[in-house]
Amino acid sequence: MAAVLEQIYGIALQNYHMKLLAGEAGLNHLADWVHVVEEPDYIEFLKGQELIVTTGMKLPDEETLLTFTEKIYNAGACGLVINTGRYIPKVPKKVLIFG
Repeated sequence: MAAVLEQIYGIALQNYHMKLLAGEAGLNHLADWVHVVEEPDYIEFLKGQELIVTTGMKLPDEETLLTFTEKIYNAGACGLVINTGRYIPKVPKKVLIFG
């Protein structure tokens, strides 16, 4: 059963204090599945309409994160959640602009 990203975000906002930094126009996208993707090579297995979550543990710099984000988009994912913290202290401006 698919869920609309806006519903998922509403729950995440309340329970996890998640912040929407970019991509507000995409909140109407359907999410068929949620995947945690840390390895850029795994993107080729996506089928489309997945909500992707990453900590960035295998994305060592801004350019790699931007390339990862572009590949996620081109694979047809409905959204990308970047867990900031240990590996990605702050979402880079280039990624926000792309989103």
